[in-house]
Amino acid sequence: MKRFRAVALILLCLSTLSLYACTGTPGTQNSRDGKPLCDGNTLKILAITSSAGLNTTELLGDIALAEGCTNVIVGRLYASGCSLIQHISNALNSTKFYEYTKFTNGTWASVRKNTSMQEGLQDEDWDIIFIQQGAAQAPLAYTYHMNGKSYVNTLIKLIRDQIQRSDVPFVWNMTWAFQSDSTQPVFVDNFKKDQMAMYNSILNAVKEQIVPINEIHAIIPSGTAIQNARTSFIGDTLTKDTYHLNNLGRVIAGYTLYSILTEKEITAVNVDVVSSFDISGYHVLTDEEKQVIVEAVNAAIAKPYEITPSKFIEQ
Repeated sequence: MKRFRAVALILLCLSTLSLYACTGTPGTQNSRDGKPLCDGNTLKILAITSSAGLNTTELLGDIALAEGCTNVIVGRLYASGCSLIQHISNALNSTKFYEYTKFTNGTWASVRKNTSMQEGLQDEDWDIIFIQQGAAQAPLAYTYHMNGKSYVNTLIKLIRDQIQRSDVPFVWNMTWAFQSDSTQPVFVDNFKKDQMAMYNSILNAVKEQIVPINEIHAIIPSGTAIQNARTSFIGDTLTKDTYHLNNLGRVIAGYTLYSILTEKEITAVNVDVVSSFDISGYHVLTDEEKQVIVEAVNAAIAKPYEITPSKFIEQ
């Protein structure tokens, strides 16, 4: 009965929210009002996400501080493998489904489990909301809508009902294809372990399902930045388990996000040692890796829907 009620509510929202579907075409880097989403001094962003969003935002705070931001808050409402339709159900039912973590000027707070979306949304007066489809669903266009009605529009409306500012911009994270030796079911069953097929399906889903939505102020081409870096001497070695990014991959995704938010071209990588809460040890970035990061990120910003081969093919 509860499941039926949740589905019924989702269908009702989808049917009444078609007016939110717009046909504008957002630039990947520029916000719709022509201003950067972050002024380079203060950054307050909340990610409502699965693990791919954790990977993308894991080092954002460190990067922002290294690049000169003085007030940095990164919040994350995380649920493993969470898809758009699950986020909608959580919002409709105030489900305490998320782990909530927050980075404040250099420190990640301890994990707060069993948190609702509403609690995270109301914890700060957020400047930016980050959303995405779950990594396994991201390349599958049918997981973005029901009966022609967009899950993304529905989720945005439900989020706006809970936040203090009606004008908060949304950014969309375009995730990456899995490593070529991955045995994840979506990769094997849907793409026959073909990384380029998965990458192209992610691109097509974003172009068809996300680009037309006027409420999305910018698209973060994390997947293209990762694919660009894979053409360098680094190769297909940017995950810790064939689908979650490792520390080096998280630097690339983090700088891609930072560049989108600030509209700044990356001229240098100003972090040297990186570590993550779920990876033992740390990674010391080499000068050669920093060159690849700068190249891969800037190329993804310039050409978000195509791979730019690296110049750095030999270490």
